[in-house]
Amino acid sequence: MESKNVYELKVDKNTLDVISANTAFYAFIGNRLFYTFDELLEKSDAQRLPEYMEEGSQTILKLIGEDGSLKNCLAVFSTQALEPLVDIRLILLDEMQKWERQIDRLVDKKNEILGLYGDYYFEYEVAEDSFRIYATDKFEQNMLFVTFAEFEQKLLERADDKNIEDVKKLISVLKGGMERFVINIAGDILNIRETAFTLLKGVCCYEDGVYVYATGYIHFWNERSVDPSETKRALEKDYLTGVLTKAEITNLAINTVDVKKTCNVTIAIIDIDYFKKVNDVYGHMMGDEVLKKVAAIIKNEVRDEGLVGRFGGDEFLVIFYDAYDMENMRERLRSIKNSVASSFVKTESGEDISITLSIGCAAYPKDANNYEDLFFLADFALYRAKEKGRNRYIIYNRDKHGTLEDIKNTKMSVNTLNSRGNMSPAEIVCAMQDRVYTGQDYPLDELLDDVALNMNIQRVMLYAGRSYHLVGMAGANRLSREIIDATKDYLKMPALLKMYDDTGVIMLDNTKKFENASPTLYEKLVTQGIQSFVHIRFKDKNGLDAVLSLEFVKNLMAWNRSYLPYYRLLAKLLSEYELGEQA
Repeated sequence: MESKNVYELKVDKNTLDVISANTAFYAFIGNRLFYTFDELLEKSDAQRLPEYMEEGSQTILKLIGEDGSLKNCLAVFSTQALEPLVDIRLILLDEMQKWERQIDRLVDKKNEILGLYGDYYFEYEVAEDSFRIYATDKFEQNMLFVTFAEFEQKLLERADDKNIEDVKKLISVLKGGMERFVINIAGDILNIRETAFTLLKGVCCYEDGVYVYATGYIHFWNERSVDPSETKRALEKDYLTGVLTKAEITNLAINTVDVKKTCNVTIAIIDIDYFKKVNDVYGHMMGDEVLKKVAAIIKNEVRDEGLVGRFGGDEFLVIFYDAYDMENMRERLRSIKNSVASSFVKTESGEDISITLSIGCAAYPKDANNYEDLFFLADFALYRAKEKGRNRYIIYNRDKHGTLEDIKNTKMSVNTLNSRGNMSPAEIVCAMQDRVYTGQDYPLDELLDDVALNMNIQRVMLYAGRSYHLVGMAGANRLSREIIDATKDYLKMPALLKMYDDTGVIMLDNTKKFENASPTLYEKLVTQGIQSFVHIRFKDKNGLDAVLSLEFVKNLMAWNRSYLPYYRLLAKLLSEYELGEQA
C-alpha cells in the first residue's frame, strides 16, 4: 500500500485535537492545521465519533477534502493505556482496488525476474516464528514451511566441515536481525537441488525499532564469487539505533552533493531537546531507549525517500531526495516533530518521559552549492530553532534569514558557543570565562542565550537594581513586560529571602513548596510559569545588587547539585558587566 494513501494520526479523545500525523495526512488537511478531527469528517460520522474511539474498533468514515469532496476510508482505532490519545489509521477505500492491482503486478514482475534464474525466495516472520521458502513457479509455490527452530535444526544436520561456519553465520544473522546480508554456503544446504553453492541474499526489516521479519532470495551457483554484489561493502550502521553511522551518513551526503551533484536534495539536522537531562535524571540506559525510539520514528517517516544517520550523541542527520518542494518538506518535518512529541518512553517505575525535537534544514542547490555550506545553513537553522524555544523546525530561507555570507559574518555564527548543546558545564563556563576575561566582544544578551542553549536551562532571567528591574531574558516562554512588572516584586518577599543560603543561592525543585506557606508568593511564581528554579544573588561591576534566575517553566526539574559551582561561576562572570538600573 502506498503510504500517501494511508493516514496515521494521534487524536486527543477529549478535545479531538490532532496531536500528530504522518506526512500524507498533513498533505490532505492542507491549510486546516487547527481543525479538530471531527471537523474533517462528514457530519453524521462526526456525531458518532465518540462511540468509534474504542480499543480495536473499526468503521467506515467519510473525510472532507479541502475542495469539499468526500473520501471513503476504513478507520481503525486503538487507544493508549493511561493516555487520552487514540491512534487512528485511515485507509482510503477508493484506492484499494488500485493497490490490489499494483501489488499483483509487482509480485508478478518480481516472480518473473526470479524465474529468469530459477531463483527461490524466503520469508522469516519473527513474531509467528515461521520460516518459508517459495518457488516462483505457481505449481510449486510452498517448498518449505517450518518453525525457525526446525529450520535451524535441518541446516545444522546437513552442514559439514566445508560450510558449517557459513551456516552458523546465516542462523546468527536471521536471529539477530542484521539489516542486509549476503551469505554463500557450499553445497545444497537447503536440499532443494544439486548445486556447488547456495547464495542467500536478504534484508531484515524493522517496525518502530522492533525486528519484524526477514526476506530475500536464494540463488544456486556452480562457481563461487560470481555475484559482484557479494563483495559490495555494506553500509555501516550505528550499533544502538540501526541508522547509519556519522562517518557513513557524512560520506553519503558529501558524495550526493559534491560528487554526484544530485539536485533537489535537502539535509535536516535533528537534535533531541534536553537529552542530557534524560541521562542525568534517568540514567544512560533510559537515554538509549529514547535514542532508539526517536530513530525509529524518523526512519518510519523518511522511509525510502532518504537516508538517516546518527550524527552525534543525540543528533541525527537526514538526507531527503527529490525534495524540491519546501511545502512538502514542512509536512515531513512537522510529521517527525509531532510524532516524537506525542510519543513517550516509560521508565521502570511507569513514568512517561516526553521528548521533543529541534530541526534545521537547507536545500541543494537552492540554498548552497556545496555540502559544507549546506550543512552550515542547516546548522544555523537548527540554532534558530533552539533559540526560539526548541520543539520546532526551521527551514532556511534566504529572504528571511539573510545570505550565507551575511550569516557567516554575524557574531552569532562566529562567536556562539557550541550550538548543539553537548559541551559539559565545565567546558561551557571555561569558554565563557575566556571571552569575558580576555576582553572579547561578548554582549550580555549573547551570554544569556548561551547559558540557556548550552546548559539546557529553559528560561534565564537577570534582574538588577534597587527594585530589581529586568535587565536580560533568554530561552523559552519569554514573559511580557506587563507580567514582569506585575510579579517581579516576589524577589523581595520575606518567604523567598529567608531561603537563601550563606553563599546567596536558592536551589528549589518544586515551587509548590510555597502553595500553603506563602500563597501570594506562589501565585506570582505561577503567573510567571516557574515550576523550579535556581537563584543566585551577586553584585555587578558597579556594586549594584543583582539576581540571576535559572528557571524551568514547562516541567519540574530535579536540579543537579553538582552543577551549583558552575552556576555560581556564571554569576561571577555577570559581575564583570555594568547591568544598570533597567534594560
